[in-house]
Amino acid sequence: MALTEDGDIDTVSGQEDFSHQLYQRKLQVPLWPSSLGITDCCQYVTCHPKRSERRKYGRDFLLRFRFCNIACQRPVGLVLMEGVTDTKPERPAGWAESVLEEDTSELEPVFPRVVGTIQHCLHLTSVYTHFLPQHGRPEVTTMPLGLGTTVDYIFFSAESCENGNRTGDRLDRDGTLKLLGRLSLLSEEILWAANGLPNPFCSSDHLCLLASFGMEVTAP
Repeated sequence: MALTEDGDIDTVSGQEDFSHQLYQRKLQVPLWPSSLGITDCCQYVTCHPKRSERRKYGRDFLLRFRFCNIACQRPVGLVLMEGVTDTKPERPAGWAESVLEEDTSELEPVFPRVVGTIQHCLHLTSVYTHFLPQHGRPEVTTMPLGLGTTVDYIFFSAESCENGNRTGDRLDRDGTLKLLGRLSLLSEEILWAANGLPNPFCSSDHLCLLASFGMEVTAP
């Protein structure tokens, strides 16, 4: 799955828009059920069981009580009457002695869902600029059906730059976590010169992403 820097769903590897084709496999939304307890803002929440004020039981469930333990016990103080209260129910073979109550409660989410959008409150930036200035071409990470596209990312936390304080092509600066280096990506034209992906030099249909980080630790 590929997310933009704002956290919105961009594309999914191998599931680009090929709607013109007869057979297609698209990732359906929502991406996870509400009962999982995770909002579309990537936050955990508590789901409360939804129970109706009046419980409803089916006929088959009520029939289970015919020969349960309580039904087969003689009530204390029951007047003995011949032919009426002088017999004891005999439990059929294989009949359950106890009856377990069915849990018909449903988890009701306590948060709204935004179909097709995932957001987060983290300020993340991509390790890559996704553009090769020396070639004037965008970087690509895979070539499904021969079309170069970027669906793989490495994100890390950074600090926003104020206006006029841009560092190169970046709109942010390193914070505690500093980007030291990265493995360069290639353009679609360069990959076509090597017969696309995979090829004799790269056995995968995706290019490898690699980054090196350093952390600034302040002594107490």
